[in-house]
Amino acid sequence: MLNDSVRNAIALKRFSLISPVINRQVDNNMQYYIRVTKEPIEMPYYGMRRYSPKTLESWYCDYLKKGIDGLKPSSRGDKGKYRVIPEQLSEKIIDMRIKYPKAPGSVIYEMLLKDRVFEHNDISMSSFYRFLRTIPQQIKEKDAEVAELKRFSHQYINELWQTDLAYGPYIYNGNKRKATYLLAIIDDAARFVPHAQFYFSQGFESLRHLFKEAVMKKGVPTLLYTDNGRIYRSQQFEYICASIGCTLIHAKPFAANSKGKIERFFLSVRQRFLSRIETDKIKDIDELNRKFWAWLDTEYHKKPHSSLDGVTPLEYYMSQIDRVKLIENPEILTEKFFYRVKRKIKHDATFTIDKILFETDPKFASCEMEVRYEPEWLDQEGKNVLIFKDDKKVGEARQVNFHENAHVKRKGSKSISFPKDEIPLEFKESEKSFQTISFVDMEDEVKNV
Repeated sequence: MLNDSVRNAIALKRFSLISPVINRQVDNNMQYYIRVTKEPIEMPYYGMRRYSPKTLESWYCDYLKKGIDGLKPSSRGDKGKYRVIPEQLSEKIIDMRIKYPKAPGSVIYEMLLKDRVFEHNDISMSSFYRFLRTIPQQIKEKDAEVAELKRFSHQYINELWQTDLAYGPYIYNGNKRKATYLLAIIDDAARFVPHAQFYFSQGFESLRHLFKEAVMKKGVPTLLYTDNGRIYRSQQFEYICASIGCTLIHAKPFAANSKGKIERFFLSVRQRFLSRIETDKIKDIDELNRKFWAWLDTEYHKKPHSSLDGVTPLEYYMSQIDRVKLIENPEILTEKFFYRVKRKIKHDATFTIDKILFETDPKFASCEMEVRYEPEWLDQEGKNVLIFKDDKKVGEARQVNFHENAHVKRKGSKSISFPKDEIPLEFKESEKSFQTISFVDMEDEVKNV
């Protein structure tokens, strides 16, 4: 049975297989397909399977027609029936498998029983083994760190962006001092910074905002290179990258030198910017960012760089400006960066997001739907969030006005109320990903074409 999470994981896996073709990293598409399909491919839910070159070509055509949604398998007719392993429980099993990748399934099963994650009567051993087969094989470790470093020498702008975060200064947020975090993206070829910004949070929303600003200003990169942090491995972030045609890749664990370029940028920020400002006099984070962006534009981008043969990052970037691929329609860009959360619509057609009550069409009562929205919509009274089912918009939901609803009797419900033991569902900052994209594997495939 394919739930939405599994369908997304399958789409991301298919995208990872055809992304070298999408990004024009291979000279002959069919030769690449033949090379990739020589061995069985690990596919989320289905396990190891063989695919023909024509199948990969059909995925490529589907992507060109419909984008990332075109790579999702169609919904099953039995969708919505009882699932042997609930989604929350499946995430805990996946966590344990990732933590102990070489442990036998029986050992994983006993460890989960010991931790009281579930009882013997909840999941049989056969059901447990069937579920384990749906978890993709973990990314294989490569030998030398030097081999990884050699892969990061790109000649053209927007081929590879690197992103990371660094701890910033404590500044005032109202009457209290609060820690800041500098999130940045750097172009590997030009050392140009598409966007960098100080935030009070190092969570997913900061990353999403950072990447959206960078793409809006400087176009879509072919590859985005990150470390193995939780926010970078969320399926939510993988889906954003795939929807705009960007391949998300992750650093080899503990290979710090592979992020040397962005680390050197952070060193420049500390030595040449933060050392010059008096943080006690910074009124708020907006002032800190204004000063930082001024330094970035007038000093960092215009200072000759030794690794660029004395050319400035701005000059190098502008010399290849014709390679920038912008998403010109801001509405399309916004849609691709929407938050996507699952909600079970209550019998009175309501649900909550961040403790805010929303009301939708009664026909959706008792159904699980996908809600898409921009975070700032939650602060805008009268702004509706969007309701999707099977990747199609089927309606909207509005914030409940308690004054208006005080005298409205709902069908099947005397009043709007929350059970005492109910905890409103919050946005999961980092959904567990069924599949991540291995830069090492992709490079090996391309190299052998």
